[in-house]
Amino acid sequence: MKHPRTLIREAVKERLVAQLPAIDPRITAARISIHRSTPLFAGKLPAILIYTRDERIEDQPNADPGLRRRLLELSVEIIASGDAAAEEADVLAQAVEAILDADETLGLLVEGTRLTRTEVDQGGDGDTPVLAARLSFEVSYWTRPLETPEGALPLQVLYSWAPRIGIPHEPDYQPLLDPAGATP
Repeated sequence: MKHPRTLIREAVKERLVAQLPAIDPRITAARISIHRSTPLFAGKLPAILIYTRDERIEDQPNADPGLRRRLLELSVEIIASGDAAAEEADVLAQAVEAILDADETLGLLVEGTRLTRTEVDQGGDGDTPVLAARLSFEVSYWTRPLETPEGALPLQVLYSWAPRIGIPHEPDYQPLLDPAGATP
């Protein structure tokens, strides 16, 4: 069973792989990674890295280990090089923002996704400038521990519709199905 953070990173990659080639044909699945530690080479830029940073659990009114609202910081980092690196990164950042705005629940995988900030760093060796634009998104989703014959598993991703969200509406939550149709 995959952790919800892995499912979220994979869902973001899926959407970017499907739509970014129309913006920049060089952006293929091979140039989009869900790992921050992926090695990058000048000949394979621009590239996009999708990774998670911090995750906060909203304060609960009691110590119940059940339903939890999680706020995940998801980063989409665009790395470009050359004289047009800033322009390429800006165009791709604008496209990433639009793609995630158009499907803010990632196909009902999460409660919502919103852009919180963009950071830009420049560097590089010698004559080749390298630019990194990191878009940070806050992704909110709900989980509760799963009970199995072997014991408690970490999480089960649930969804419900506003305004029927939160602990008072726990019976309204439904488990998400994985792509194969089985409950995670």
